[in-house]
Amino acid sequence: MLPSDFKEFDRILAMDRSHLEALREMAPENTTAIIELFLPTYAPECGLSDVPDPYYGGAEGFENVLALIEDGCRTLLGGLPTAKG
Repeated sequence: MLPSDFKEFDRILAMDRSHLEALREMAPENTTAIIELFLPTYAPECGLSDVPDPYYGGAEGFENVLALIEDGCRTLLGGLPTAKG
């Protein structure tokens, strides 16, 4: 992450609370980016704050994480303005 990312991007999503804390510490005081946790914001129905680490869950762990991220992305993308033209 570059310091300029906090001004260049509108939204910065953290996949877990430790990353959220690190991003908030890195952000300059005048950041314009919204820094937030991915799952509680975009997939609250899953009941998780952090995207789990799939590494020790075998193939099923990776499938579970993929499903969580896909669910959240549908909500995120559904809330973005559409391009006109």
